[in-house]
Amino acid sequence: MIKIDDYAYTSGLKDVHPVEKVSFALIFLFFTILSKNISVACFTFTVMSIGVLFKAKIPFIAYLKLLFVPFVFLMTSLVAILFSIAPIYQEDLDVLWMAEIGLWQIYINSYSIQQSYELATTILASVSCLYFLVLSTPLNQFIWVLKKVKFPTVFVELMGITYRFIFVLLEKMNEIYIAQSSRLGYQNYRSWFSSVAQLIVSLFVKSMRSAKELQITIDSRGGDEHLYDVDLSMGYNRGHFVFIFISFVTLFMIYIMTKS
Repeated sequence: MIKIDDYAYTSGLKDVHPVEKVSFALIFLFFTILSKNISVACFTFTVMSIGVLFKAKIPFIAYLKLLFVPFVFLMTSLVAILFSIAPIYQEDLDVLWMAEIGLWQIYINSYSIQQSYELATTILASVSCLYFLVLSTPLNQFIWVLKKVKFPTVFVELMGITYRFIFVLLEKMNEIYIAQSSRLGYQNYRSWFSSVAQLIVSLFVKSMRSAKELQITIDSRGGDEHLYDVDLSMGYNRGHFVFIFISFVTLFMIYIMTKS
């Protein structure tokens, strides 16, 4: 199991001010999404991957596993974009590949390839930005930034609770899975379905129990105090802001030079 939360707290960038990390990641993210430029997306993915692997010092295999999950969903989406369907008698199609099935033809044209390529690069670049942010910024720093930009307190605390519960449930799921596997719970299809059903039920019970314990804790404190009161004593680094500005200028130059 990949422990994203552990990586965030042991990252090589954990002591960098969160405003600098958030600004850096969001500039690349929004510029990549708004420009829809393949060169910009490739540059973004490269920079973010270098930051994750060499600055945050995240293991290469762990980073690949994290990228594999959105990559699978991306491939399923690209199939619908890459292949087009039209009646067999329709002409004037810019076809690079075609297969006829009954009265219909499935084909690939240059536009669908270009569109698929742009979508794939933009999504992977955007995901790399989010991974850079998540893998280098602990939860308390995220919450500090959200409070500084005046996000509603309810939203911030719900996000913090949800974030914590995700990793608690993943840890519990891993423990239950190991216990079931040690008892040959996944030996065949019948035992597999039974074990999965028991795993789901156990997770539901544990999540309800954890939620009840959290509610009791809040009520015991009067219920009117904030769950996350974060105070950071980190200082800003001017060199990082200069690097962020240079990165923005570089993105803009790449976009201008490859716009056509």
